Amino acid sequence: PDVVLWSNLVCDNTAKSGELIVKLTGAPGFFIDHPFKETPEELAYLTGEIGDMVSFLEEVSGRKMNWDRFSEIVARMDRQLDLIREINELRKAVPTPFSPQGFMQLLTADYLFPGQPESIEYLEALRDELAAMVKAGKGAVPRERFRLMSFFLPPMYLSGFFEKISREYGAVSVTEPFFTFWGEGKLDPSKPLESVAKKSYMIPEMRMYGPLDDRALKNITECARDYRVDGAIYYADVGCRHACATIKIFKDQLAELGIPMLTLDCDVVDPRVTSEDEVRGKLEQFFELIEASGRTTTAQKARSDVIGIGIDIGSLTTKAVIFGKEGTLAHAVIPSGDEAETSARSVLGQVLDRTGLKAEGLPIVSTGTGGKSTTPGHGRQGINTCLARGIHHLHPTVRTVIDLGAETTAAIRVNARGDLTAWENQDKCAAGTGLFVQQMAKLMAVSLEEMSDLSFRANARAEISNTCAVFAESEIISHVHRDPPTPMPDLAAGIYASMVGRIMAILKRIGIERDVAIVGGVAKNGGLIRILEDTLGFKVIVPEEPQTVAALGAAIIARENGGVGGQGSGVRGRGLG
Repeated sequence: PDVVLWSNLVCDNTAKSGELIVKLTGAPGFFIDHPFKETPEELAYLTGEIGDMVSFLEEVSGRKMNWDRFSEIVARMDRQLDLIREINELRKAVPTPFSPQGFMQLLTADYLFPGQPESIEYLEALRDELAAMVKAGKGAVPRERFRLMSFFLPPMYLSGFFEKISREYGAVSVTEPFFTFWGEGKLDPSKPLESVAKKSYMIPEMRMYGPLDDRALKNITECARDYRVDGAIYYADVGCRHACATIKIFKDQLAELGIPMLTLDCDVVDPRVTSEDEVRGKLEQFFELIEASGRTTTAQKARSDVIGIGIDIGSLTTKAVIFGKEGTLAHAVIPSGDEAETSARSVLGQVLDRTGLKAEGLPIVSTGTGGKSTTPGHGRQGINTCLARGIHHLHPTVRTVIDLGAETTAAIRVNARGDLTAWENQDKCAAGTGLFVQQMAKLMAVSLEEMSDLSFRANARAEISNTCAVFAESEIISHVHRDPPTPMPDLAAGIYASMVGRIMAILKRIGIERDVAIVGGVAKNGGLIRILEDTLGFKVIVPEEPQTVAALGAAIIARENGGVGGQGSGVRGRGLG
């Protein structure tokens, strides 16, 4: 480079990077010291800094500033801000005309082309297009369901995915308080240096610097109200400390308005921090939570003559339930195969055979880890919402549900209407899951039933890690080969106690409210249930068929939505009978 310009705005890393680039290249450089509070004195200081930068560039280049051209650019910058404000006003429309992740276009126009004629031309065309859509009552997505507030940048490597899943779920970002919401303020072309300094203070991110007073928090409240926000997503860049420090502050501010916020740990450019599957799972659960809150509900009252089918596709087993006005008509549980759709067809065939029904025309909803991979003839619903609906039908007094799956351990909260209100899950480690129990039984050379029976004869509980499945496996081997070896009953009880420790950690994060139920295949293990009840200090509810609760909930949802044309989650089966 011929010259290096840098500042401490917006990120401290920029200040460090500029010094390094100057050192590596030997190019002359100028650092702009940007104050973080907006007062007349600090505005004057920043204006002086920019003036000094102009003098530096004149000296290095041997050329003089063209002040007339500079003033023209400032005038176009002012016009550019007005256009962005007009676009933001149009985004308030319901449905919003702006694409789900369209705010990136506004960022590009402002960050890369400030004051350029091409930027003005683009923004004017965008404004006119959006205005026509609003006039026609046309939204950016076919069926708008969730209006979101976005904080900071999503991962660039997932930009196409975010656009896809947003359209899939009818989710649109309608406002970004610290990226595209410019508020008020005009630039004066007759005072170009002061105007550039003023625009720097007007940058939406600047509201985060200094004390988080009304300049930032009031802005969040007003945007949430004016844009009719249903939920917020905070893209928490793990490398950005100053942004992540605001997570709880913003979440609490939105909570006062009854608006939930999802925090997505990510990195803008490093794909190792998160993945598409992980983000999809979190977004689907978040959309469930918003919908269950009643802010945006699509559930319909079921017709009494409608039958619904629910299929829960897990990593070890696939379950199906047929549900009608008289309750559960049939259920089945089979081992999951390599292909989710094949497993779904197989279990569906079993329950249809038991009832004499055909799938043609019946509403079907799939859920579970393989739910999104099934035939397009199925609607989809997140596992937590299905669990909430299923357990509420079976045991209306339950408020907390523990779900012990093959690969995950989760807990959800349910209100008196059967709505999902909160959830916590652990899917990073096998410790505490169904696969963990199977592996421990294998190491002990006993069946799952024998392992449960052994635990009832224990005199003590062996110490087993509840934080890492690999460590737990090593400890089991060590216990077996001790001299003398740890008694098998104590070992079995220790394994269950380890699992209960993991369960309690999740329950404490979500809060324990009675009644408590436990579902999943592991819920059939009496030894585990006994130690869990000892730890909780009260009895837990185990449904008669704990493996099929989510499938039951999916069937109930299918019946509700499918009976009025398959809105939301339920659609009619095609070619499955």
